[in-house]
Amino acid sequence: MDFEVALKAPFRWPKAGDKLFRVSPAWDGNAVLADHPHSRMVLMMSGYKRGADLMVEQATDYRPDRDTLVFPIIFNYRQFLELSLKYLVSTYGRTVDVDPIWNSHDLTKLWARFEEVLAGYGSDDADGATAAVAQIVAEFATVDPGSFSHRYPVDTKGRPMELTHEYLDLATLADVMNAVDGFFSGCDGYLDALQSAGP
Repeated sequence: MDFEVALKAPFRWPKAGDKLFRVSPAWDGNAVLADHPHSRMVLMMSGYKRGADLMVEQATDYRPDRDTLVFPIIFNYRQFLELSLKYLVSTYGRTVDVDPIWNSHDLTKLWARFEEVLAGYGSDDADGATAAVAQIVAEFATVDPGSFSHRYPVDTKGRPMELTHEYLDLATLADVMNAVDGFFSGCDGYLDALQSAGP
C-alpha cells in the first residue's frame, strides 16, 4: 500500500458503547458458535486449517503480508494437527480402550496415542501414508514442540524463542497440510466404519 492510499484509507477510532461480542440484527450476519463440544471440535479443527489456507492465499498474492502472516499460518496449521489428533483419539479410542489426552500440546505424545487407536482397530499401513504423516507430525513437533514457537517472540523468562528455520515456502507447507487433512479425513471415515460395524 503506498502512502497516498494509506492516507485515504478509512480510520476507525474507538467510541463509547463499542462491544466486541454482539448479535447482528440480520440473522445471516451472525456466525454460530457451536454449543456441543464434539461439533465445536470439528468446527475448530476445520476452521484453523481453513484460516491457514486463506492466509497462505493472501500471502502468496500479496508479498507484503508474507512475513507477518507466516506466524499465524504456522500456528493455525499446528493447531489443526493437534485438534485432529485429539478428535480422532477421543472419537474412536474408547472403543479400543485408548484414552484421550486433553492436557498436553505435545504432538509426539498425541501421535503415539493415535497410533494406539490404529493398532486397536488392526489398521495396517499398506500404502505407507501413516508413516509419511508420522514424519510430518514429527517434523512439526521439532519445529514447534509446545505450540509456543510461532505465537511469542520470547519464552516465559523473556529469552528469545529459537526458530528452526529462517525461510519457509508457504505454498509447500499448505500443499503438505492438504495431504495430511486428506489422510485424517480418510482415517475418520475408515475408523467410523469399523466402529459402527463392531459389536
